[in-house]
Amino acid sequence: MKRFGIFAAVVAVAMTASCSTSTDEEPGAAKGTAVEEATNAQEEPLTAEAALGDLSTVDFCGLLDTKALEEGIEGTLAFTQPGFSQCLVGIDTQGGRVIATIGNLYDKSESTNWPSEDETLSRSVHRQVIATEVGCVRALLFADEIGLEVFAWELEDAGKLDTETICHIADAVTDGVQDAALSEDTFTLSFQPGSLAELEPCSLLEDTEAAKVLGGETSAQEQLGGHGCTWEVSSGESTGATAELTFDVALTADLSGFSGEIAGRPTQMSVDGYMCQVATPHIPFSEENPNQREVVTLLAMATWEDPCQAVEELAEVVWPQLPKFPG
Repeated sequence: MKRFGIFAAVVAVAMTASCSTSTDEEPGAAKGTAVEEATNAQEEPLTAEAALGDLSTVDFCGLLDTKALEEGIEGTLAFTQPGFSQCLVGIDTQGGRVIATIGNLYDKSESTNWPSEDETLSRSVHRQVIATEVGCVRALLFADEIGLEVFAWELEDAGKLDTETICHIADAVTDGVQDAALSEDTFTLSFQPGSLAELEPCSLLEDTEAAKVLGGETSAQEQLGGHGCTWEVSSGESTGATAELTFDVALTADLSGFSGEIAGRPTQMSVDGYMCQVATPHIPFSEENPNQREVVTLLAMATWEDPCQAVEELAEVVWPQLPKFPG
């Protein structure tokens, strides 16, 4: 919104200068050219990288306007937790805590989510409402059809907050993200030496190894931003079987939750139906917050066999290729 005000001021100054130099066409022409250049800059389609900077180093927490958020809702910011692909935000309200994420970039051409509402903003950017059964999802879709999601939901699904309240919070978060994205600023995250950000996730698991475990031919697909990789079986009886490797950040005061071990590394396992996930810790994400630790997460989804057996076999291949555990 501020940029439109600046543009209006440029137009007003140009018009004043033009009127005061009616006997001299050259200065007026120069001012007119400046206005045209400003107009063209305002209307040039805005890509995700132009808005956010290098997509592999986006500081998604930097997109959050804390003051505007707290003024727009009846609540306060409880915490923010940066990450490789998203910012995790906690918001306390009278009815309970709402969790929101900012980030999780996606390519529209590969997305199956269709907006129920679509508003065209300046520079060919779209603001969208994505229908969902849980919580509220908002999105900014840039001119290159790369999208950024804002997802808000109630902590622990306590049912104390109605959908309208949660969606109001999602809208307030998106308002700040929208203003930041349309500004001239970029939002860059710095990583510590030895960070997982120095690795290429798709290089940690060969397609042949993934195919051996998943039961069919696969090919690696790097996730937007470069901090994750997906392998999916595309044909045969195992079609749809998937493995996903991501770099995350977890809040861990200690490592007691990583009580298992795979390939000599502390490991945490969780299972949900046909999905099974293992994670292993790395170095702290930043010096300022040593309890926010980088984590490698490996997930397998399979319907024909035990997904935990599959993910353990994959971890046996991946874990030894990670930097030595510093703990």
